[in-house]
Amino acid sequence: MSRFSVCFSVFVIGLLSTSVAWAQADEKVYYRYTNEEGVKVLEDRIPPKYVPRGYEVVSLTGEVIKTVPPAPSDEEAEELKKERQARAERERYNDELKRRYSTVKDIRDAKRRNLAELQGNISILKGNLSNVRSQIRDLESRAARLERSGQEVPESVLQNMATLKTETMEIKAQIDVRKRQYDEVSDQFDRDIERFAEIKGER
Repeated sequence: MSRFSVCFSVFVIGLLSTSVAWAQADEKVYYRYTNEEGVKVLEDRIPPKYVPRGYEVVSLTGEVIKTVPPAPSDEEAEELKKERQARAERERYNDELKRRYSTVKDIRDAKRRNLAELQGNISILKGNLSNVRSQIRDLESRAARLERSGQEVPESVLQNMATLKTETMEIKAQIDVRKRQYDEVSDQFDRDIERFAEIKGER
């Protein structure tokens, strides 16, 4: 090998070594964080206790490569948890709607059927209530006739009246429950219709 070739090889190797050194230097990063005194610090490593406060990854030339935000507080973490749960619940709700119905009309039909059934139950209860009240009036009339004639009202009549009045209260309570169910079911179907229309873009 000639002397020129040897010198050229040494020169090339020198350039390669310098390039590698610069490349390694470019890969060097620093961490900029705020210490306990509120002072910005730039070091080649960050103490673990400062990591939750957030920091920046900075290149050798001063360029910000990455910004790591502070870890959320307990209150923020709880709020994020609630948001995730609400989002998951919405997704389950959407999936359930899409599984059960194909169109908004399907939901309206289901609403009509359910409300008709509840209204039927209410009508039956009202009929029962009217029948019980009629029986009470009959017993009251019988008791009044006995008292006017100077006779004592039998204990059985008084007990029946008390039983029927208790039954009246129970039926009225059942009617109130069914009415609340009617309103709740109607409102729920309305929400289903609104949400399904949003999902399917049928507004």
